[in-house]
Amino acid sequence: MLEVLHRPELARFLGRAQRDEVLELVTAAAVWVEPAVAVTDCRDAKDNKYLELALASGAAAIVSSDDDLLVLDPWRGGVRILRPATYLAQP
Repeated sequence: MLEVLHRPELARFLGRAQRDEVLELVTAAAVWVEPAVAVTDCRDAKDNKYLELALASGAAAIVSSDDDLLVLDPWRGGVRILRPATYLAQP
């Protein structure tokens, strides 16, 4: 996450202090899990890490705009993979 927050394209939207604040908030609220099962379900191999984390954490949903993940919805035991707007529109 630290790498993503420091990408140059984000500098247009978030200053350094704001990026540090976001990192602090996410770190404080995060639940840290270590995936125990390798997943190879996604057609884009670098996205399998998100599926592994969802499986390890018992997530009910993955929120993403990535088409390689979205085509898997619902994934395995019913894990929903939803666009951000769709997720936010749920009751």
